[in-house]
Amino acid sequence: MSARLTSAALFFGGLLVVFAGLLWNLQVVSGAAYYERSQRSIAQVETVPAARGKLLDRNGKILAQDQVAWQAALAEGCDETVLRRLKVLCQEEEVVWTGEGSIDRVTSRLMARIREEGLTGVTFTPQVTRTGSGSLAPHLLGRVGAMSPEEWEVYQEAGYAMDAQVGKDGAEAAFESLLHGTPGTKVLETDRNGQITGESYSVTPQPGKDVTLTLDKDLQAAARAALQAFLDSHPQATGGAVAALDVSDGGVLAMVSLPDYDTATFSADYPSLSQDPDTPLMNRAVQGLYAPGSTFKLVTAAAALEEGYLTPVTQILDTGRYTYYKSPQPQCWLYRQEGRTHGLETLSEAIADSCNIFFYDAGRRVGIETLDEYANALGLGEKTGIELAGEKAGVVAGPDYTASVGGTWYEGSVLSAAIGQENNRFTPLQLAHMTATLVSGGERRQVHILKKAEGEGLYETVSLGKLEISPQNLAAIKEGMGVVTQTGSLSRAFRDLPVKAGAKTGSAQVDGADLANAVLVCFAPYDDPQIALAIVVEQGGSGSALGEVAAAILKEYLS
Repeated sequence: MSARLTSAALFFGGLLVVFAGLLWNLQVVSGAAYYERSQRSIAQVETVPAARGKLLDRNGKILAQDQVAWQAALAEGCDETVLRRLKVLCQEEEVVWTGEGSIDRVTSRLMARIREEGLTGVTFTPQVTRTGSGSLAPHLLGRVGAMSPEEWEVYQEAGYAMDAQVGKDGAEAAFESLLHGTPGTKVLETDRNGQITGESYSVTPQPGKDVTLTLDKDLQAAARAALQAFLDSHPQATGGAVAALDVSDGGVLAMVSLPDYDTATFSADYPSLSQDPDTPLMNRAVQGLYAPGSTFKLVTAAAALEEGYLTPVTQILDTGRYTYYKSPQPQCWLYRQEGRTHGLETLSEAIADSCNIFFYDAGRRVGIETLDEYANALGLGEKTGIELAGEKAGVVAGPDYTASVGGTWYEGSVLSAAIGQENNRFTPLQLAHMTATLVSGGERRQVHILKKAEGEGLYETVSLGKLEISPQNLAAIKEGMGVVTQTGSLSRAFRDLPVKAGAKTGSAQVDGADLANAVLVCFAPYDDPQIALAIVVEQGGSGSALGEVAAAILKEYLS
């Protein structure tokens, strides 16, 4: 028994000697080295923002992207010799710094020199800013900014940091889930003087996906320039919009709303923008509601032909004044202005001449219920499906809507509805959508601005329904639109186009306005429609005045 106790005592005694030796080695022999190493390994954890995906146009041109600028922060109580040297380095690298506070917009060369010289107490953090295309397409592209409290309630569930930047409107907001990356975490090892001795990622940031839009950057620039030139030469006009669609799939090729703003200076300009009576913050292309004027005659024409009330060769006599009802008895514009009439006209001729009497009679035969059905089928009074927030559905005139606003619908009200008056109110995008649907043979495709997201397939065209239009009836409508551009009111403006186009103009009176709103829809090429275009200018006068704007846009597209 005593032998066993002796062995155990010797064993534990040996362990104590070993532990004592280890402690001696750690604390005495190697203590200084371990202390120095611990001083070199003080860790700082930084959140590294993920790069936001780029917005690209249909040809890969950059519309918006992140730009990273570095900021140098100085530790509290930073040594005077460090401050003096920093000031010299900033002067040599032409970086503005007053000698106090953080150093903004640190260049990569300045950063390298500071690190190379081992200046203590200086840490660098990235400052990411979103740079866009200025005033090229602010309403469509949108902005990026800090979250509001309401947005935080939504985004916190998706794992966003409270100080994360998010899309505020436009495409930036519509495709936030694609564009927004996942932030990372960086661990910085520093010594006791604050000098970085090593860095590593505990979580690698994942950049957002690049998003390619259907927008054509060059066409957008041409459309904006053309519309701005018109507004500059017509000071009575208070604003306008352009919407251009790809007939084949409903993609937005260009979208302009003027007046607009510059996304680069939005925050500084916001007080004045928000108080501007011309409402530059409103996207007129998807939120402005306008009477279509005579461009609505295309709807009346399609309904009358397809329902069998007219044929392409049916003639109606322009009597100057329409006397079917005791009241109202509206006049044709030609009779009202010049005391003349258009005489006997077919549908194609009536479209070319914009004969009110013809379409009064056609609308009366069709009736308001069927007229409204065709308007809806062609995309009017219905949202187009575009990804942008705030799109208005518009109004198709009829008894129900008139009653909803406290008015009275009369049997003869169908006459003014048939030529685009009454309560008909549509967005410029809807008018472009109507034109694209019509010239494509009645196939209504959902309007969209997404072409593809990085790593994903192309956008798949979505059909919203089909209105059956016979080839001969469509040919009759297009024939009238073709005459407008070849020998009619737009022939001068369209004469230099490399291909034939079709168009319809309109003028819509607005209560309290000195001049009518100018409206124009068109498509090209005539034999193989690829682009459909709508332009509306508030107090622009006659729709035919917009011919030069339309021609400039089509020339850019066809080039």
